[in-house]
Amino acid sequence: MRSISFANLAIATLLSLGATFCSDAGEKPRRHYPKATPPPPPSPIYTESSEHVQSEEEISRMAANHHARLADELEGALHSKDSRRREAAFVFILPELVQVDAQRVVEMVARQPRGEPRDTLRTELTRAWVSRDPAAAMKWMKTLPHQERRANGAVAVDLMFPQSPAKAAALADDLGMASLVRERRGAGRD
Repeated sequence: MRSISFANLAIATLLSLGATFCSDAGEKPRRHYPKATPPPPPSPIYTESSEHVQSEEEISRMAANHHARLADELEGALHSKDSRRREAAFVFILPELVQVDAQRVVEMVARQPRGEPRDTLRTELTRAWVSRDPAAAMKWMKTLPHQERRANGAVAVDLMFPQSPAKAAALADDLGMASLVRERRGAGRD
């Protein structure tokens, strides 16, 4: 085997480096892209608007009537035959009213004549209120006539039973419906 001398190795390295630099020297210079166009001049911020801008007093007045308007819309939807309007009212308006002014909805239930609208509103109020504040809902349910109390008690127990059977049992006991929880537990075993 022939040995490569140090001089030959140095010459080969220098030749390869020189060839690399020479091949790079023949390239065209990179193209420089033009500068970005400047942004347009700023538009005047404070232009006059033809729309009415509410004053603080008008906003306060509207806020004071907000819950009354929500209650009116809920009652209108309750008596409507449009199922989408009713559903939207029970999904969006009723929870807000229960959160901020539940007494207004309780008064609305009391104003309704017996029948489907009253039963529907009472049931939906029970669902929304038991989910939010079970103690206040219980206090209200105890004021209802016996038949309505039993119907709402069943709704409340059915709602609470999956999350907390013990709380559902306590609620049923308060309403004098302990057998209802035993039925639910028995149905769960089957």
